[in-house]
Amino acid sequence: MKQLLTLFLCGLFVLAAPACAQRIIQNPKALGCLNVSGGELKASEVVFADTATTVQFTMDYPAGYTFRIAGTSYLVDENNRRYLVRSAEGLTLDEWVTSPADRTTHFTLHFEPLPKRTRVFDFIEYDGQRAFMLLGIHDSKQKLKMKTMEELTGAKAYPSLADWFTTDSVTLRGRIEGYSAEAGFPTQLEMSYKSVFDKYDLVMVADIRPDGTFEKRWKVDYPQQHSFRLEKALPGMSYLEVFARPGDTIDVTVRKGDDGLYRCDYHSGSSQEVERWLKSGLDFRDIDSRMYHCEGTPQEAEALAEELWQLTVYRLQTVAARHHFTPTEMQLAVADAQAQYATGVMDYALAKRFNVELVTAADSAVHATLRDTAFYSRLLHRIDFDNPLLMASGYYDILLNRIQYAWPVLSADGPVEITDEDGPWDNTSESILKEMEKRYATWRGMMGCTKNDLMAQMCNYQEMLGDYNMWRENESSKDKVLADPKLSAEERKQQAGRVPSLSNVFPRYVSSFTYEALRHHAEQFHAARQAMASFTSPLPQGQPAQLIRSLQMRYPGRYLVIDFWGMGCGPCRGAIQSSKELRAEIAKRDDVKLVFIAGEETAEGSEAYHKYVKEWLADEETICIPDTEFSRLQEYFRFNGIPHYETITPDGRLVGEEYRINGLYNFKAEMERLIKAGL
Repeated sequence: MKQLLTLFLCGLFVLAAPACAQRIIQNPKALGCLNVSGGELKASEVVFADTATTVQFTMDYPAGYTFRIAGTSYLVDENNRRYLVRSAEGLTLDEWVTSPADRTTHFTLHFEPLPKRTRVFDFIEYDGQRAFMLLGIHDSKQKLKMKTMEELTGAKAYPSLADWFTTDSVTLRGRIEGYSAEAGFPTQLEMSYKSVFDKYDLVMVADIRPDGTFEKRWKVDYPQQHSFRLEKALPGMSYLEVFARPGDTIDVTVRKGDDGLYRCDYHSGSSQEVERWLKSGLDFRDIDSRMYHCEGTPQEAEALAEELWQLTVYRLQTVAARHHFTPTEMQLAVADAQAQYATGVMDYALAKRFNVELVTAADSAVHATLRDTAFYSRLLHRIDFDNPLLMASGYYDILLNRIQYAWPVLSADGPVEITDEDGPWDNTSESILKEMEKRYATWRGMMGCTKNDLMAQMCNYQEMLGDYNMWRENESSKDKVLADPKLSAEERKQQAGRVPSLSNVFPRYVSSFTYEALRHHAEQFHAARQAMASFTSPLPQGQPAQLIRSLQMRYPGRYLVIDFWGMGCGPCRGAIQSSKELRAEIAKRDDVKLVFIAGEETAEGSEAYHKYVKEWLADEETICIPDTEFSRLQEYFRFNGIPHYETITPDGRLVGEEYRINGLYNFKAEMERLIKAGL
């Protein structure tokens, strides 16, 4: 009997052993998925066993679109250990899958076994910025502990503005190993650069020499992350990322790894100091783009923002631990994450605003919420807008633009009434200054602060840059008032003080900058503009000038109005198509010639380009150049976006922005003004 009982108990143990050897999580929760454009990746079950960890996935993807799961997929546990995929069911690794009509694909992946006590883990498809990721997978019954920003950064004080704002040059030099232009390597590096102290963003180009070396020098006003786009992408590398402080010399080598992918090694400068951050590929674009594409109500957007913030913090702390970020790298990563998160919030408001405006019976509650500063402060309260490290992010200038032109700010502006230049001015300088104070109050409300923080003052700095030329031109109107014999001396003084001129308005803007660094840059900008003896300047030196001079030789004695455009630019084509009749009238003039310059992959141009030119620009002066040459013209004329217009005088001088022709909609008046100015 005793022997039978022993056998029975042993049998029970054997039967129970497989169940005990497994841990199963049904319907696990995840903090979010990344890089699944137009869809979502979910986990429906996780089985922890001694021999493997099995995850059942559901991919929701647009019908008819294709995706694939890389054979290099892996799981990462909280100790940053990897567990590689072994096999798959429901699909074949590394092969394309077409999403069915119901958008749903079920598949199962088997990985090396995770420890059964693993509380949270990530699925990562491969080491790359666009890899599918499902982050923070855990049992829905447990609560994850998320670190605060202070815990992530160590509560270390950020640098003062006096230390942060230092204008100096930066030099990038490097080489690409195994370089061969004939083998399809890129021949050019291109970067879009924006300093908050400049009015426009710029394009900078670095040619790659036949031996694979390159060098570029440019001016910076503060430490900043820069992305140089490779004209032709290398496997695993489309951008060369650097972090530069004023005065830096950065040496890099681009080389192919054992996996066939290219990476950048940093040998000097600030980039070497923060190379773990640069190499980590840490990016939040996919997280924050979900805010932009959110179609829900503002209340639903607030809930999504909370979810995305948690995902952002989780991504920060896991990637930082995985790559062993230094305190400096952690601070920069946190600032970049905050800048991208805030940009996502502001992009949602921008998209929602335009969608609401297009609906005739728009929801008044949505209107009211998007105009309410409290809505923004509830979403942006996590961001310290006084932190200058935010400016190191490549997203800062976009965020600055979104806050500057946010709906509450635009609706807070009152109309400024200006009479014609020969009539009296109706209190306009006072109106402009009152509007400035209203904008400051609105920015404070949006960011939930009681003083004009750095972001608010930067927004006002941008307003100053935008209106400076108008104030400068109004000085002549002010002089007319001061010379008006029909007015008494007191009347002349009072009315001249009301003209929104440079001397009346600019000092008040500068005095609103409580940061010495901002006042210094504003005064430098003012001094540089005042030092310009003319509203025109000689053409810059360089090869692109030859193209302009050849056009002058073909059309002597004429103004050249150059339209830089491209086939991929909707506004460019819209302006061309809507101005066809107007251009026919302009063509009758003998004092001006319109020239259309477009960039294409090759100088011959595509079939689509030639078809478009034949239909819309027949008998016009059209020039097609390779994209690489178009980039050089962008650098030469200091512009980034298109359509862009430049005006060249008959004697070969470049007309400044105050008087150049800005498109064709107001062409006649702008030409008359240009000629009247004697330029």
